[in-house]
Amino acid sequence: MRVIRAASSESSRLMYPSKTGVRPQTRQRRKPGSDPGFTLVELLVALAIFALMSGFAYRALTGMLDARQALQKESRKWRDVAIAVGRLERDLGSVLPRRALGASGTPLAPVSSALDASSGAQGLALTRAGNALLENTLSAPQRIAWRLRDNSLERLSWSGVDASPREEPVAVPVLANVTALAFRFLDGKSLEWRPSWGLPGSADELPAAVEATVTLASGERIVRLVDLPRAP
Repeated sequence: MRVIRAASSESSRLMYPSKTGVRPQTRQRRKPGSDPGFTLVELLVALAIFALMSGFAYRALTGMLDARQALQKESRKWRDVAIAVGRLERDLGSVLPRRALGASGTPLAPVSSALDASSGAQGLALTRAGNALLENTLSAPQRIAWRLRDNSLERLSWSGVDASPREEPVAVPVLANVTALAFRFLDGKSLEWRPSWGLPGSADELPAAVEATVTLASGERIVRLVDLPRAP
């Protein structure tokens, strides 16, 4: 009987531990659907933060694309300006001290501020040397002119130095968005600048230098001063 009681008391202590003892650990089963997750408020806050960050990223990307497009447009503009001004400088650097004949048979100065004797249009007309490396009409001397028409800088070219009757020059647009074109001519004798040169009927030969001013629609002014070769 004593043994049984001792065993009973021992089992009772295991089943019902004292308050000061440590309770045996038991595994608690989770109920279905009780796993932790995001609440609706947390989802709304996350979506708001994502929308805010997306708006900032979109604005930054749009600004970068606009800046890139503006830079490309500006680069194309100055590239076209450099090409046009370089072509004008090459024409002036190849000028020949040779008089030409207009379509009406009027003698024209080697360099003139009048495009032809009949219309009286203003610009720059000159006789230039050809390119000996080319095997076409450009290898011979040629009469060319520069004018402003419909906000476009144009280069006119005739088939030769002396124009044939009723011959019309070939106009090629060189630079767009031009609002003004002006030329000045330096007299080698008086060393004074003149707004016109080589008008029909004058005895002017070659000026000492030509100043060309091109005003763009965006407000910039390009000024080039070209010394002309002296006649031998």
